[in-house]
Amino acid sequence: MFSGFLLTLSVIGGAHFGISYWRSMIAGVASQPLSDRFAAFSGMDKTRVAAQDFTALLSLNRLTPDLERRPGSLAGLRAYYSAASALAKLPALNRWAHDEMVRCSRYVAVLVDQRLSKNLEAAAEMRSC
Repeated sequence: MFSGFLLTLSVIGGAHFGISYWRSMIAGVASQPLSDRFAAFSGMDKTRVAAQDFTALLSLNRLTPDLERRPGSLAGLRAYYSAASALAKLPALNRWAHDEMVRCSRYVAVLVDQRLSKNLEAAAEMRSC
């Protein structure tokens, strides 16, 4: 009985740590500045990425190929954004959920910016050969 309780607490603690770590990684990437090139490519203001831009940014992410072939699906981020969107309907969690949705949008914007920069560098390198 006690061992089952201890196992449950350990799993909950591990899950809490994992989610907190994942959120801090998202926040770290999302805090990076966006380039002027991103603003020209996306047509968005680089200083004001909104929560509602998430779907458009996912589309841009699909349009910019990843030349490094890094594994990484945004399925977890899409699920988190959907959960935050659902929680935004609750008055007590509205502000927090909106901030999380903006953070998700910023994260995808930074990924698009990084991919765009690497793709343009690769194109310039190929032209110089």
